[in-house]
Amino acid sequence: MNNLEIIALKSNLLNNYKYIETKTLIIERIQKLHLNDLKFKGDSEMLVLICNLVEHLITKKDNISKIDLVLDIYRHLFGILPEEEAVIKSNINFVHSNKMIKKVSYYKLFVTGISEYLFKKKK
Repeated sequence: MNNLEIIALKSNLLNNYKYIETKTLIIERIQKLHLNDLKFKGDSEMLVLICNLVEHLITKKDNISKIDLVLDIYRHLFGILPEEEAVIKSNINFVHSNKMIKKVSYYKLFVTGISEYLFKKKK
């Protein structure tokens, strides 16, 4: 009787939940890879990685600004200043215009899922 998950989130609450959940997942992934070092703050490969992670997790129907999410992740990981935000925004636009942000294909996701299932380590 105490299952509160049967009441679904809607509109702004759902968008806010998706935003926070995505931000948390990406930050955990970066920290798990030990890439949250300040030397990666200005690295273009780090920017492309974070942008690709956001692209993979956020869809158009989520109504979430991907640029704001990337900047928020950078603020959390590296503590960027407002001047640096402008530089990162222009770098995001450059990366996007040069088609460096790519969504992972469903085929690759399927093959990876099958290989993880078949070859998972027994504990």
